[in-house]
Amino acid sequence: MSADDTAAMRATLDGLVREQSERRALRDQRADEIKASSQEFMTKQVQTAQRYVEHRRELGQRKTKSGWSTDRSHAQPGNTSAFEDDSVDMAAPFGSEPPAAPTGRDMPRRAPRARPAPADDEDDAFLNNRWRD
Repeated sequence: MSADDTAAMRATLDGLVREQSERRALRDQRADEIKASSQEFMTKQVQTAQRYVEHRRELGQRKTKSGWSTDRSHAQPGNTSAFEDDSVDMAAPFGSEPPAAPTGRDMPRRAPRARPAPADDEDDAFLNNRWRD
């Protein structure tokens, strides 16, 4: 191996090392850019979520102030809606007593089916089966 071959190999090796370090620098730079853009995106997402939560809270406050709520425990007297009926008791909307359970006498009965007259004795045994009802 001559000095020229060694110098050529050394130059090739130096070129490969330089290319490798440049690629590493570009990869690190790209990783930093991705990290910065993702950080910016997440910051925007958090701000958007906070605005949404504030908006929902404001709607909830408006809802309770304007009477949209179905909870009447905090309602003021005289603030009734045009759709509410004063004669209806809200505590017991269906009456104070539960309806009585139907008994066997109250249940409707079905009329028995009329059976055709048997033609002969063999058919009589066949027609008296319960599955035929």
